[in-house]
Amino acid sequence: MSDAHITIIGGGVIGCAIAYELSERYDGIYLIEKNERIPSDKSQSARNSGVVHAGIYYDSEEPLKARFCVEGNRLLYDFCEEHHVSCKRTGKLIVATNRHEEEYLDPLLETSLHNSVPDVRMISGREAIAMEPNINTTSALYVPTTGIIDSVQYTRKLSQLAETQGVMFVYGHEVVGIEPKTDGFAISTRRRDYEESFDTKIIINAAGLYSDVVALMINQHSPYRIRPLRGEGAKFYHTKRPEITMSGMNVYPVPCGIWPDGTRVYAEYKEFQRLLEEGEIKRTVGVHLTPTFDPRTIIIIPFTTKPENKEDFRQTVPRERYLERIINFFPNITAEDIELDQVGIQAYLDGYRDFVIERDQIYPNCINLIGINSPGLTSSLAIAR
Repeated sequence: MSDAHITIIGGGVIGCAIAYELSERYDGIYLIEKNERIPSDKSQSARNSGVVHAGIYYDSEEPLKARFCVEGNRLLYDFCEEHHVSCKRTGKLIVATNRHEEEYLDPLLETSLHNSVPDVRMISGREAIAMEPNINTTSALYVPTTGIIDSVQYTRKLSQLAETQGVMFVYGHEVVGIEPKTDGFAISTRRRDYEESFDTKIIINAAGLYSDVVALMINQHSPYRIRPLRGEGAKFYHTKRPEITMSGMNVYPVPCGIWPDGTRVYAEYKEFQRLLEEGEIKRTVGVHLTPTFDPRTIIIIPFTTKPENKEDFRQTVPRERYLERIINFFPNITAEDIELDQVGIQAYLDGYRDFVIERDQIYPNCINLIGINSPGLTSSLAIAR
């Protein structure tokens, strides 16, 4: 490899979106991906729910997620229409099943309005059931800009466009060393038993689950540590039993908290908010129902568990546990209807709720993107810009 102007490390959706954006302005761009294909079968870009998020969950502690999700939602739909990527506005219902859960909807609506999420509104249980007849709800938040996307097709389209515009994609090369220099960096890569190195003026670290490792190669004082979180999933074929047919919307429970041991928090909203602000619990959107581009199949995701490492894709949750999480708002389903499905691992950053997108403090020609978890897919084009 010859020397480069800009080197992007990581060929997931974020790296490919950045390559696509920069290729319209700059020459001499490399993208280094340690796996043999884009996106890698083990990456967040391949193993995810495929949800296009609207931006309703992200508060003042997550300003980048709030900004980039709302902007990215619009950019993503436009891109997919222009480039014929499978993408669909399905809308979403966040359903409360009792007065206790209804307390959680008003703050979500307030956050939606603050983030300028378009057309979100509160609806009655009767209205919600008219949209999705098989749910149980007393009232709901309707979010029309939520949707679904084929994330693999989207990532590959970004890479194809970037390559057409001159980006050099280097597959199967793992970055094993980075040495800062006066005018940039020397990057060492390994492919099987063969090593080589090249110089680059700028590094963009978009290495996903391994972005903390890359950051440490550049700056041994980097404070960031990725904590992987496994999201296990299941599915059901709603054509098997007409009584559980869905209209094709995303259906979510109200958000809840989880204790460090993974158990859920059952609390009044004020107590939930206090625990969240004090860092005693983490928020989760809960196990929910998402349609797919196969009209028969609905996925049930994510059941979060702790993996042993960043590539621990074992299924550990039996289908009965999924039933427990959805039966309250989707009462006609049984355990026999549920089949275990894919597992993904997200890059959560210890001590941070928001994305980290910044220049390295010592080596400013390195830009780190660390902890880009959900809604990273939705935010990808906005992040790249």
